[in-house]
Amino acid sequence: MSNDTPAKETATPTRGAGCEDHNRLLDEFGVSVQELLKLHEHQFLAIVDGDPECNRFDILIHMANERKHQAKYAYLRHVESHGCSNINAFDKTRT
Repeated sequence: MSNDTPAKETATPTRGAGCEDHNRLLDEFGVSVQELLKLHEHQFLAIVDGDPECNRFDILIHMANERKHQAKYAYLRHVESHGCSNINAFDKTRT
């Protein structure tokens, strides 16, 4: 996600009205995935540039991955307990 990346790639998808917790948790999961991807990109660019300290991203990537997992499972727990997911949204992400 470099500075020339179009904004639409990081925009939150439009969702209809529904459970506020569902939408919030899904948004939090999306943000955590984006943060992880940005760190991977920064590390990749550091490697390409020959940065001898490119491994400094490893702990940041690990921590971001933990946040992503926490957000993912918080979302999944909510969907399972509350039953408010939109199954069609999942089907669209698999194509």
